[in-house]
Amino acid sequence: MVESMVQGLVNGRAAIMQPYFFPYIGYYQMAAAVERFLIYDDVNFINRGYINRNRLLVNGKEWYFTVPLSGASQNKLIKDVTIDMTGWERWKKGFLRTVDMNYNKALNYQVGRELLEEILMLTDDRITSLAQRSVQLLLERLGRSVHFQRTSEMGLRTDIRFEERLMHICEQERIRYYIQAQGGTVLYSSQRWQDHGLSLQFIRPTSMEYVRNGPFMPGLSMLDAILHVPFQELDPLLDRYELFTN
Repeated sequence: MVESMVQGLVNGRAAIMQPYFFPYIGYYQMAAAVERFLIYDDVNFINRGYINRNRLLVNGKEWYFTVPLSGASQNKLIKDVTIDMTGWERWKKGFLRTVDMNYNKALNYQVGRELLEEILMLTDDRITSLAQRSVQLLLERLGRSVHFQRTSEMGLRTDIRFEERLMHICEQERIRYYIQAQGGTVLYSSQRWQDHGLSLQFIRPTSMEYVRNGPFMPGLSMLDAILHVPFQELDPLLDRYELFTN
């Protein structure tokens, strides 16, 4: 049965992650580690999560930037959550002003600022779209070949949840090698996936540190690195990880 199930599964790695706006470096490392990156946007929105916010350093202290949303609720699927367009331009102007005041002396400020402005050119009002752009456009700029898809647009089953659904997605999409964030080791078993004819590996950053103006602080938004690190030096940073099973 396992042999028939996996027959025709494609080689190459894939990851499935909820969309996050300018997430931390580890998220980009995961995206760079795969050929297919599935945006998991047909699950419930998480209030005060990282879908529409993250952190930079302002005056040497952590500062959260939060994209304004319209009627966001944990009763809504991520794909249905939209940006508050009545306040978008005002928010964007204030956000860019804060970035300018605190990062204008950063080494890669000019190039990074141009990419930031491009990312903030909305294609529609969905937070999923903006979050996807914040990851995809950087990888494209670095010459990384990663195919992005949204699970909400793939005709997948929605009557199953958690690990069972991830396995279903991999089976339906003929994904044989699935990469999961290291936190998934407490939820998922590589052996269980192997029993279903699938390969599950976890990704663990080996280094996320980079040179910046002032002390390095782990866990900041990737935007901090984009503004500090020239892209030819930022690209190798995405390969500082290891894959393992549990």
